[in-house]
Amino acid sequence: MENKSVFQANLFAFILLLLYAIAPMALIPIFRRMNISSELYIVLPQILLLLIPTIIYFIITKKPIKDTLKLKKIGIKSIGIIIAVGIFAQPIAMFLSFITQFVFPNRISQVVLSLDDIPLIVRLCIIALIPAICEEITMRGVVLAGYENINIRKAALMTGTFFGILHLDGNQLLYAFVLGIIFAYLVRITGSIYSSMICHFTINGTQVLLSELATKMMRLGGESVELAQNTGISSMSKAQLINTFFSMLILGIICLGIIIILIGKLTKIYGKDGLEERETSVKVMNWPVYGALIVYAVVILVELVGT
Repeated sequence: MENKSVFQANLFAFILLLLYAIAPMALIPIFRRMNISSELYIVLPQILLLLIPTIIYFIITKKPIKDTLKLKKIGIKSIGIIIAVGIFAQPIAMFLSFITQFVFPNRISQVVLSLDDIPLIVRLCIIALIPAICEEITMRGVVLAGYENINIRKAALMTGTFFGILHLDGNQLLYAFVLGIIFAYLVRITGSIYSSMICHFTINGTQVLLSELATKMMRLGGESVELAQNTGISSMSKAQLINTFFSMLILGIICLGIIIILIGKLTKIYGKDGLEERETSVKVMNWPVYGALIVYAVVILVELVGT
């Protein structure tokens, strides 16, 4: 059975992916001619390719913004739990990023390190705050709203998939997919998009702070920051790789257990309405989904061939 809301959500996500895949070919030359700063290089695409399409979406569909985006306040206790979820999600994301680094370079770490000459508060804004707002408005706002009457497991998997492929980066696919699932559960349970925004900001913000700490320690030790940006796991021995893999795996499993407990605490606060069984016979796989997967596969294949 086809569902109009699901189709609209999938089509919206597909259009965003197309924009992210195609628009840089036009935007990058323009940005270079304008000689814009590295900060704007990161910020402008999110505004142009995420926020503007979202505004157009609401103009066309005439859907209520507040209800669609779930702009609902949450309590201090909930905020504390959500921040804790973000902190304990870090080792899981790091483990999944470590796995994919065997095939794809960790470009996001390179980007964060390359911005170390920018004031910390500015880095937090462009790496943590703006993505937490823009990406959540599109993914856990518009797209997840299209799955409102769909079972939470199916809705989380689909929005997690879109979130993973939207980054158009092989290294970010796995951990963005998993984080997308966690974010979807947070929004469904709390009924508020602020929950995923806070968690998203916590994760990205922690990465910025860890990068700042690592940079300071490297400089104190006389190590090259530029060299660290390009080495990755290639500098590790086989024994180090094995030890790192199992250490991160164990830590990731422990953190996953803690996250499940924390989400359980949120469920006690807000009830199980967001987790209740909903429509399961609705068809969620349609041509926008297949189109998005094909676009992603082509982009990643081109990336692999070019390396």
